[in-house]
Parts: sequence; C-alpha cells; structure tokens
Amino acid sequence: MVYLGSRNQLVHERKFISGRDLSYKIQSYLIELEGVREKKLTSTPVRSQGQGRVELKESIQFDAVFDISNSRSASGIVPRDQNGEIKVSKSTLHFNISSPFVAEAYACLKATKLGINMGLDSVTIMGDSKTIINKCRTTIRDKSILGAIIEDIQSNKSRFQKIIFRFIQRTENLEAHNLAKDTLRKGEERYLVGETMEESALEERWPQNPD
Repeated sequence: MVYLGSRNQLVHERKFISGRDLSYKIQSYLIELEGVREKKLTSTPVRSQGQGRVELKESIQFDAVFDISNSRSASGIVPRDQNGEIKVSKSTLHFNISSPFVAEAYACLKATKLGINMGLDSVTIMGDSKTIINKCRTTIRDKSILGAIIEDIQSNKSRFQKIIFRFIQRTENLEAHNLAKDTLRKGEERYLVGETMEESALEERWPQNPD
C-alpha cells in the first residue's frame, strides 16, 4: 500500500521518495497497525489496571524530537511533584534512530529510568504518543521493531510500587517537547534541578507527533 502510493506520486507528480523515507513510512504504517490490534485486545485489562484518568502524586512527562536526515533524536524528561512543580529537567541525545516511534519509545524508557534513579515509589508517566502509551500499558509481548525498548520499559515497572502510563495532549507537554527540541538543536544534553525552558519557548508549536 505504501509502495504503490509512492510509485503513483513519482509517476503523476514527478516526486522522488528516498529509500530511507520509504522505509520510515513502512515502519510507521506497520507500527500503527500493531498499535490498533493491541488496543483492541487490551482495552478491558488496561481499564482494570486503573490507567484511565487516575494519576499518582508524582509524575514524569516525556517527549522526543526526531531528526530523520541524521537518524538521531533527543528526549526531554520533566518530573513534577505532587504540587505540579518541576523538580528536574533532563534531556538525552540518541543516535542510530530509525523512526519517530523509536525516538518516543526511548524517551519513555528514559522517563522510567529517571523515576527509578529519583527513588520514586509510585509515578504517572505521561506522553503525547498514543502508540507508545498503549504499548506500555499492555502486558502482551511487542513484536514490532519497538519490541526490545518496550520490553525494557515493562521490566522497569517492577521497580515501582505503582506506575501508570497516561496519554496527554501536546499542549500539555510543552516543557518536555521544547527541552528535547533545544537539546537536538544545540547537541547538548541537560540535567537541571528545578529549572525548565524560558516562557517564550513554551509558546512554540510543533508538527504532529506519531500516534
């Protein structure tokens, strides 16, 4: 389906899609199909595990920015206390990244690891990628290209007394996004205690993330 679309675009619009872009589109399509299948299979268990809109006192927001031309990404992680105050801001650069979905998965993994390092007993992990959140909620073994990363996230669950994964809107995730964006642009990782991006940067908007 993806291949025929690119062929028609080349014939009728004289546009050429590179092998890397085509590979990314195919991966994205397959991951989306896998996400829809898992959502149908796990909708009831997820509700029974108390995911929904329930939140714990401590929360960690994550987001990722992907650079397709250089196959790299940056993750932004922003933990908050029970009053909603930012405790730290942490960003990480990732290399040899094949798609935005992989970038988001690594960001989620970093969020769980940071929660462990901070000694949190219970936490709500929040991100604006529905696909990654749904995969983290389920206990079904992931067979997509994200499998190894999702398995690492699943193994980290046992380090918490309680952990919830919740989807949030992009407008609720500005701090994490702009932290990742700034890190990718400057090529410098960050770990700031009680700090975040400047207010002017938080007003920026970005292209739609993968869901």
